[in-house]
Amino acid sequence: MQATEGSPETLRFGVFEADLRAAELRKHGVRIKLQEQPFQILALLLKRPSELVTREELRQELWAAHTFVDFDRGLNKAMTKLRSALGDSAESPRYIETLHRRGYRFLAPVTEHHEDSHQFSPAYAEDGGTNGRETRHHEGRAPSRTQDKNRHRGWLGHHKNLAVAAAVLVISVSGLLYLRIYHPVVFGGSAGEFGPRRSVAVLGFRNLSGNAQDAWLSTALSDWLMTELSAGDQLRMIPAESVARMKIELPLPDVDTLSRASLVRIRKNLGTDYVVAGSYAMLGSDSGGQLRLDLRLQDARTGETVVAVSESGTESRLFSLVADAGEELRSKLGAGAITTQQAAEVATALPSKSEAAHLYWEGLAQLRVFNALAARDLLSRAVAAEPAYALSHSALATAWVQLGYDANANAEAKKAFDLSGNLSRAERLLVEARYRETSRDWEKAIDIYRALFEFFPDNLDYGLALSADQVNAGKGKEALATVAALRNVPAPVSDDPRIDIANARAAESLGDFKTVQAFAARAAEKAKASGASLLLARARLDQAWATENLGQFDAVDPLIQEAKQLYEAAHDRKGVADAVTTGAIALWMKGDYLGAKKGYEESLALYREFGGQLNVANESDNIADVLLGLGDLNGARKNYETALSIYREIGHPDGVPLAKNGLGDVFLTLGMHEDAKKMYEESFEACQQIGDRSKAGVALSGLGRVYRMEGDLEAARKTEMRAKEIFDEIGDKSQSMESRLLLAEILLDEGKNTAAGSSARDAANVFEQTRAKKDEAAAYLLLSRALLAQGNLTEARATIDKAVTAAEQSHYRELEMLSSMAAARVRAASGNAADKANATQRLNSLIAEATSAGFVSEAMEGRLALGEIEAASGNKAAGIADLQTLEKDATTAGYRLIAQKAAAARHTIGQTALQGS
Repeated sequence: MQATEGSPETLRFGVFEADLRAAELRKHGVRIKLQEQPFQILALLLKRPSELVTREELRQELWAAHTFVDFDRGLNKAMTKLRSALGDSAESPRYIETLHRRGYRFLAPVTEHHEDSHQFSPAYAEDGGTNGRETRHHEGRAPSRTQDKNRHRGWLGHHKNLAVAAAVLVISVSGLLYLRIYHPVVFGGSAGEFGPRRSVAVLGFRNLSGNAQDAWLSTALSDWLMTELSAGDQLRMIPAESVARMKIELPLPDVDTLSRASLVRIRKNLGTDYVVAGSYAMLGSDSGGQLRLDLRLQDARTGETVVAVSESGTESRLFSLVADAGEELRSKLGAGAITTQQAAEVATALPSKSEAAHLYWEGLAQLRVFNALAARDLLSRAVAAEPAYALSHSALATAWVQLGYDANANAEAKKAFDLSGNLSRAERLLVEARYRETSRDWEKAIDIYRALFEFFPDNLDYGLALSADQVNAGKGKEALATVAALRNVPAPVSDDPRIDIANARAAESLGDFKTVQAFAARAAEKAKASGASLLLARARLDQAWATENLGQFDAVDPLIQEAKQLYEAAHDRKGVADAVTTGAIALWMKGDYLGAKKGYEESLALYREFGGQLNVANESDNIADVLLGLGDLNGARKNYETALSIYREIGHPDGVPLAKNGLGDVFLTLGMHEDAKKMYEESFEACQQIGDRSKAGVALSGLGRVYRMEGDLEAARKTEMRAKEIFDEIGDKSQSMESRLLLAEILLDEGKNTAAGSSARDAANVFEQTRAKKDEAAAYLLLSRALLAQGNLTEARATIDKAVTAAEQSHYRELEMLSSMAAARVRAASGNAADKANATQRLNSLIAEATSAGFVSEAMEGRLALGEIEAASGNKAAGIADLQTLEKDATTAGYRLIAQKAAAARHTIGQTALQGS
C-alpha cells in the first residue's frame, strides 16, 4: 500500500514514524524490521485513527487476492508481529485496541509529513485541528463541543454545592524504606520525539466573596480548568501538587496579574512556560445567583499577559463558564478545540452528586498541604456519598498511604481500579498504576509508567514515577537508565532538582552512598537556586543519610537542622519528624544511644500527632533497637511487639520481618533459642514473599548466630555466607562486613586463629574509618581474642584496650560486657597473681550484671573465662568444678557451643594436671 498523489509520505505517532512510500517503520529514526502484511495493516489503521477498522475491511483490502489463505489465522499472526514491533499489548494497548469480533482501532494521535513541508499537521489527530492549520474532520465527528457542555449536571442548582472535574490524583510512592516524600503524577500529553509541548501551570482562583463555604471552589475550578486544557494531550500541565508546593515555598502576592519578577521565580520553581491565575465571586442573591469568573494567561518567560478572560453567568452555568474560558485559553495556546469524544471523556472526571463533589475537592486540598488525617476523613465521606466514583477511592488510597495504612490503601486502590472502566484511557492507566503500587506489583506498575514515559517523554512526572518503582522493584541499574533519559529532556525540565534526587535514590539502592551524597548535594543547589525549599529539605535529608552512612557524622547535624527548619516553615509536620528521625539514626550509628532515644521519642510524638501509623511503628522499632543496645531487653521486647502489632494492623508487610528480626535478637540474648529461630525463619519467609533481600539477609545472619550458639558451626557458616552474598549483591557494604566478622568468629571457634585474626583486622580497619563504634568494638574484640589464642599477649592487650574504648563510646551494653570480660582474660594471661585476682573479681561482677539483665550468653561467656582463670591460678579443682557445672547448664539451655568449650577447657586442665603430677 503506497502513498498516492497528494497523500502524506510519512505518518508519525509517539516515537514511531511509518514511511508509506518505502513501506518502512522507524523508531527514533532507526528502521524496525516489519514484514509487508503487518505494515499494510498499520498503514490502514494510521490513516483512520480512532475509527473502527473492521475485520471485513481488512480482509477485502489485504486478503481478497488470497482466496486459499486462512484469513483469521493470517490476521492474528500479522497483528501479533505488528504489536511486537510497536512494543504494544492487546491487554493494555497503547496504540492498537482490539474490539472483540469486530476489528481494531488506532488509539494514539497521528501527524502527517509531506516531503515539501517541514511542518507536521495533526490531520488525523483526535483534536480535530490545531494552531489554525487546515484540518480534516472525519464524518460524524464534531470539531467542537460548544453545544454539549451541560450534560450530566443535575445537581448544579444549589449555591453552596458546586463541583468541578479534577485532574487525576494518582501518585508514585517511592516508598517506603527511608523517609520518602510522595511524588504526584498527573496525566499529561503526547510530545513524541518531535519536541516538548508548551507547559501550563494553573495557580488557583481567589475567593473574592470571602465566604469560607465557597473556598473549596478554588481547588475545584483549578482542577476543572486543568482538565479542560489537558484534553487532547497538546499541552503539558504542571501537576496540581507541584503548584501547591510552589505556593508554599514562594511568598507570592495574592493578585490576578503577576509581576514579571514573580513570573521569573515561578518559572524557576516549576519550569513552566505559561501561568494561569484568577478569581471568582458569588455575586449574591440580588444578582439572581450570578457568578463571575476572571482569569489571566501570562507568559512566564516574557512576563506578558497573553489574554484576560472574564465570564459570568448563573450558578447552573458554572461548568459552561469554565469550558468557555478553557476554549479561549486553548485557542491562544494553539491547542485547538476539544472534540465531542474528548468532552465525553472529560465528563467522567466529575462526581455525579453535589455532596460527593464538595467533599472530594476539600479532601484533595487537604492532601496538598500535608494534612492526610483531614483528607482521609473528607474523602471517606466523599466515598460514602458516591461509592461508584472511582477517583474518590483513588484519592482516599493516597491518604491511607500517607498515614501508613497499607491494607486500607490497597483496598481503596482496588475499588478505584474496579470502578475505572468509564474513565478515559489515560486515567484508567494511572488508577491501575496506583493499584499495582499498593499491591507491590512493581513489574506491572513499571510497565504502565514505562509506556506513559515513552509516549510522553516530556512528562517528567512519568519518568520519576518509573524510576521510583524500578528502585522499589530492586532494579537500581534500570532506574539509573531512566534518570539518564530524564536528563535528555529539554530545559528547563531537565534542570529539575527531582531528577538528581531520583539519581541519588537509585544509587542508594545499589549501596553507592558517595554518589548519593554527590547528587543530593547537586539537587540541593538547584532547589536553593529555584526557591524550592521543600525540595531543598528533601535533598538535605538524602544528603544527611548518605553522609552518616559514610561515617561523616560531624557533617550530619547541619544538614538535619536546615531540613528541619525548612519543614517547620512550611508547616510540614511529617517532614519535621522525618528530619528528627534521620538525625536520631546518625546518633545511633555513632553510638550515642541516649541521644538517639531522645530523638526517636520526639519524632514518635510528632508522628502520632500527624496520624502516621506506619511511622509510629517504625519509631517503636527504632526505640526498641536503642533499648536493646542499652541492655533493656524487656523494654526492647515490648517496643518490637508494639511495632509488630501495628505493622500487622495496617497491613504493612515490609515492617513485619523488621520487627521479627528485632524480636529474634531479643530472644537470642535471653537464651530463648527456639523462639529466636522461629522469629528469624518467619522473617526470612516473609522477605521471600515480598522480595525484600536486605531484611532477608539480616534474618539469615540471625539464624547463623543461633546455629553457632547451638554448636552447629557448619550450618552457621553456610547460613552466614548466604547472608553475605545477599549483602554483596545489593551493595550493603556495612552489613557485608558484619557478616564477614561473624564468619571470622566461626573460624576462631574452629581454632583457625590466624585466619580469624586476619578477617577481624580487615573489619576493624573499615569500621574505624567509618567511625561505626559498635562494629569497631566488635571487630577489635574478636581480633584480641584471636591474638590471645595465638599467644601474642602484647598485641592482644593493646587491641582489647581499643575494643573496650570503642564499646564504652558506643554504649552498647552487650559489647561493653564482652569487651570487659575479654580484657579480664588478657590481664589474667600475664601470669601476675594480682592481675589474676583483679580479673576474677571483675568477672564475678560482670557475670552478676549479665545474669541480672537477662544476658544469658554473656553470663555463660563470663563463667567460661572465670573457670579457666581459676584453674590457671592454682585452684584447679574449683575451676574444673565450675566448668563442669557450666557445661551442664549450657547443654540444658541449648548453648552447645559454650558447653563444648567448657568441656574442652576442663579436659585441657585435667590433662595439664596429669602431666604435672
